[in-house]
Amino acid sequence: MLMATGWNPLIPGGAHSMSDSVMSVMQAQRRWLVASPDKVPHYINGQKRHGVLDSPDDLAQLASYDEAKGTLAAHPGWHLGFALGPDGTGGHWQGIDFDHVQEKGLADLANTVPGYVERSPSGSGAHAIGYGRHFVTLGSNGTGIEAYAAGRYFTVTEWPIRDGGLVCLAGHVEQVLAPRHGIGRTASASTEQVCVDAKVVTELRSALFHMRADEYDVWYRMGLALKELGDTGRGLWLQWSATSEKFDPKKAERKWAGFEPRDTGYRAVFAEAQKHGWVNPASNAAQPDTVTIDLGSPSPARKLVGRSLAGVAARSIEWLWVGWIPKGYITLFAGETGAGKSTVIGDITARITTGKPWPGEYECPDAWRKPERVLWLGSEDSIEEMTVPRLMACGANLENVIEIQGVTQQGKRNTFSMQDDLEAVSEWLRSARAEGLPFAMLVIDPVTSYLPGQKLRKVDLSDAGQLRTILEPWLRLAQEHNIAIVCVTHFAKDTSRAMLHRVMGSAAFAQTCRSLCAVIEPPATEEYEPGPHEKAMIQVKVNLPEHPGGAWKFSTEKVTVGTDERNGKPITATRPSWDELDTALTPKTAVGPARGPKSRQEPQFAMWLKGLFANKPAGTWLTVDEVKWTAVREGVVSESWWNKHSADHLDKQNPDGTWRCRPKEPPAQKG
Repeated sequence: MLMATGWNPLIPGGAHSMSDSVMSVMQAQRRWLVASPDKVPHYINGQKRHGVLDSPDDLAQLASYDEAKGTLAAHPGWHLGFALGPDGTGGHWQGIDFDHVQEKGLADLANTVPGYVERSPSGSGAHAIGYGRHFVTLGSNGTGIEAYAAGRYFTVTEWPIRDGGLVCLAGHVEQVLAPRHGIGRTASASTEQVCVDAKVVTELRSALFHMRADEYDVWYRMGLALKELGDTGRGLWLQWSATSEKFDPKKAERKWAGFEPRDTGYRAVFAEAQKHGWVNPASNAAQPDTVTIDLGSPSPARKLVGRSLAGVAARSIEWLWVGWIPKGYITLFAGETGAGKSTVIGDITARITTGKPWPGEYECPDAWRKPERVLWLGSEDSIEEMTVPRLMACGANLENVIEIQGVTQQGKRNTFSMQDDLEAVSEWLRSARAEGLPFAMLVIDPVTSYLPGQKLRKVDLSDAGQLRTILEPWLRLAQEHNIAIVCVTHFAKDTSRAMLHRVMGSAAFAQTCRSLCAVIEPPATEEYEPGPHEKAMIQVKVNLPEHPGGAWKFSTEKVTVGTDERNGKPITATRPSWDELDTALTPKTAVGPARGPKSRQEPQFAMWLKGLFANKPAGTWLTVDEVKWTAVREGVVSESWWNKHSADHLDKQNPDGTWRCRPKEPPAQKG
């Protein structure tokens, strides 16, 4: 028998046989998954669990116990998983997770939780599984206590601690666990925070964005270091985290909530960035040589320069890719993080450097062009680990891709600046043309990383004047050298705005470019549900006569491009597999006349709301605050989404001074 003073889970094997009751009931359900070694849930067909969790589509892809075990046999190191949530009969599979039982002081809870209890995969925690009514989620908050009745799965180890039968855990969660869980929120909210001024915040942002957020160890340590800054640190860390293709907002929020830093602080960010070659823009080492200006001398008068258009010879537009990328102009590629922008740019680069036909062109000898060169300026991805493998996957001729690694000034290496290094690029382009090896395209990925310089050390992305000052000289450079400049950027997260206005920062970005392409997930319809790897490249704006008149659909596919000589591991990357030019898919048909890509939170919130009220008596009204903050805390929606869209799903009233709500009835049921 387990003692209240300590937590001693039984060791599997020997005399401790598997339960014949709760596990036998679970084994009879089609609710099984498999999870990768890093615990990402997958259906047994190999796809990651996706879409609206607990929806009919999701439940239809869950497997039997035997099917899941069979899949595990072929994947050593993977885990068995069981989906929690509603089963369609009014009941819910429930789960309680105690993490780091001894360290968090949870032995009393782990020893008294009712029902079936087993060891977690780490061996330092416990999972309890039950069945009954829905309850409000207890999410991760640093206490080590979590409880779910929807939208989650548990790894199943089949290492039992005890079996108290299949019981409803809702009452235990609400009466015993919720108060202890609430202590964690209070403690977290009252933790003393370090305050810093705006100058330090700016320097921290500069230091963070000098480093890659893809390296887990650095990403984790920077989060710990910034934790002491509270919401300021959280904002900095999440913004930086979003530069990684691996970024998952919900996972990042949970990770942040669990940070408990010891012996570290925000100054560790500066130290780490300096190891990566960062120089504080405010330091003496980063200052330009002193220039003496005679303030007594009058500034020269500004005079207008003009010409008669009668002497201007008309000329045709030269296209790199007709309808998509013109030479002599700036083209902007925008999209959500992880949408596939860089994969598309990799394929475009491959076609330029080899002369391979563009998507849709017949691969006959006449369709092949003379190979040309590409100048590459990229900071978001590691060149060795991401960019080169991706270009190899797309079939690029790497001899024709030249990377700008930075600049040198007075013998010191420095980062590239679009403010300061325009003439250096122009000189490279002139020399390349003189050698008979001109560049056809310059890639800047992402453009926001290279905006700061000596004149404007901090560029306000919402200031159109500042952005035009930086971008318009590059438009003139593109025209002078007849080169296509392709800038990559992100969409803002506000999906209520039109796609043209979702480009990160001021409208000056979209106004300066002549072609704006967006990489999106195709919209779902009643007849069509896009797969997880299906994408579309859509022309949002083209201020030129030729227009493609639709969107290119494609799928991303992973291929092996080689073997790492250091450790013998395979090197993989993604490439696009082009499908068709869908003439019916336009910015308006894809997202509506005044919206960006449709929010995935709409169906997710509707399903969650239905589950929340499923076991309530008919006509029940809950307080608006209770429903709102439960939805936000569980990661179903953001606070901004709730403020804009919750009224579409809820009836609200204030009969006694407290706002209450309930789901809207379908129109057919309104009397």
